Amino acid sequence: MSDVLNLVNRWAEAELKGDADGLAGLLTPDFAGIGPVGFMLDRDQWTGRHRGSTLSNDEFTVVDPHVRAFDNVALVTAVLNQKTTAMGRDTSGSFRISVLATRQDDEWAIAHVQLSGPIIAPGEVPSFAR
Repeated sequence: MSDVLNLVNRWAEAELKGDADGLAGLLTPDFAGIGPVGFMLDRDQWTGRHRGSTLSNDEFTVVDPHVRAFDNVALVTAVLNQKTTAMGRDTSGSFRISVLATRQDDEWAIAHVQLSGPIIAPGEVPSFAR
């Protein structure tokens, strides 16, 4: 599954660089991305975050990836560490991430990304808890 891990690493590099066109080439036309607070974006919206952007990544690394393959589909679960500013706000943190990749004509592409988090220490109260 080195092809799938290579795809995820290329995706992370494109996110780090803010390369909207590079991202578009890695995502399926019907791509859906779910951000850490539940928003959902299609491919144009996801790549558009980097166009004329208020989004800036200083770090965007995928660590401890695990791949589960099923014929022409692979699921990657990992941790995403990011140092990011979005719309003038610090959105840095570590997040659980799931990446669903599909293979068509021997090429892998990302069909779905979902982030959850940020990850907090056991017993820590999340910032949104009242």
